[in-house]
Amino acid sequence: MWWDGPSLSEFRSALSRNLIEVLARAFAVIQVGGLQGTGPERGRNFEQLFYGVCDRWGVSLIERAGGRSVGGQRSASGFAHEVDAATRGSQIATHWELKHLSGNPSKNDFLIFNGKGLDFLQGHEDAAVKTPLYRFFLTGTNVADECRYYAALWGISVIEPDRLPIPLLYEAVVKGGAQALSPADCQVVRDILTWGFRPLQSVITELANWCIGLPGSSSCGDSGRRSAQEVVDIQEQIGKDIFDFLDDKHPDWLDNLAETTWDELGGW
Repeated sequence: MWWDGPSLSEFRSALSRNLIEVLARAFAVIQVGGLQGTGPERGRNFEQLFYGVCDRWGVSLIERAGGRSVGGQRSASGFAHEVDAATRGSQIATHWELKHLSGNPSKNDFLIFNGKGLDFLQGHEDAAVKTPLYRFFLTGTNVADECRYYAALWGISVIEPDRLPIPLLYEAVVKGGAQALSPADCQVVRDILTWGFRPLQSVITELANWCIGLPGSSSCGDSGRRSAQEVVDIQEQIGKDIFDFLDDKHPDWLDNLAETTWDELGGW
């Protein structure tokens, strides 16, 4: 698939190959649809599908539905937050929220997920807290722009139908999509887009620097709001160009990816 190609010299991949594989397949299956069940059953089927994708393509989950820790680290408050999925490796840790509702996820869903992440990180031990914690909100329905802005502000990657997820958009540019963009757009992707899916530790560092008035702090306040909106605008506008580029170079890649995932997992 396209993410197996070489990276352009002026860019670097931000996430591991197996994590990109899982993100791409998760995006493909929610884009194509076809998940069975209603209500809680549909949610459970959605979880099992995601777990199957992770198991099949090498993302080792140490937390699944019903889990109460992230990477073995419990919350600082003692609240038994439910964790849908999490990983912990030597390079990064991940925390996932999985939603497949009859309606769109609300702002409270994002507020709760972000609050969980802060509570878990504060409860991490000294060694674990230094491992970058990336967070992903996977939903079978689209979210409102205000939720997208909030997610970018806090470094949460939203995987939803109809929009190329920010980490995949960046990776597609890295793997050759830059040739479909102007030099100015490439610079925007390199300098701004990755800010929208940064680890939680980076977000906290920015906020701490802002609170003490550190010179050069420009990721909070009005500047932070503008940056979040810019990230979402980049996703929408440049994302369309990259979608066209991928469809030209790899026709029907999303449909084919969903079909092969279906076949290899035995359906969903």
